[in-house]
Amino acid sequence: MNEILSKTSSESISLGDALRGRRSIRHFTDEPVDPEIIKRAITAATLAPSPHGTAPWRFCVLSSESSRKKLAEEMGRNFLSDMEKEGVPIEERMRRHKGSIQLLSGAPALILTALSFDALDTYDDSEKQERENMMAEHSLGAALQSLMLALTAEGMASVWRCAPLFCPETARDALALPADWVPRALILVGHPAAPPPPKKTSSPEIITR
Repeated sequence: MNEILSKTSSESISLGDALRGRRSIRHFTDEPVDPEIIKRAITAATLAPSPHGTAPWRFCVLSSESSRKKLAEEMGRNFLSDMEKEGVPIEERMRRHKGSIQLLSGAPALILTALSFDALDTYDDSEKQERENMMAEHSLGAALQSLMLALTAEGMASVWRCAPLFCPETARDALALPADWVPRALILVGHPAAPPPPKKTSSPEIITR
């Protein structure tokens, strides 16, 4: 597994190796991430299928410490408020909040992914519109997978965080993003601090008719 993560862009790896090597890794070294690696990974993400070819995904690269810290702090306030409403004890709230701030602000690079629904088909039927929008959500999932596989192929570690999904307006305002951007996920990127532990492969539930 660590051999896969140590591959460089000049050492192409198979799709199978990238799939097996793609892991959720939260601990990174202090080494900065080459911006060209980020660009190539985002380009790979944009090869994902999308509804009617609309390419609804949007990407914001947080390469500065100040932008990462600002986003973490703004979303952190929402996180604390949500936990309080849920009745989480204050000690546990503070522990989770501290860990979240450290994770987001400490990553060498963050990629915020968002959706724009502006180019999608529109319907008067709310249920049909919801399904139209869901196609964009499915498409973003495909783009995120391609993004992380491309990072793995370049020897990078990454982890998917869904925090923006719970406070999209806060994330958008913190980064002064366009009004049509709806933040959905964060991908944390860096050089792996250590090889990840073994991962169990789940058995898919398959029905054949």
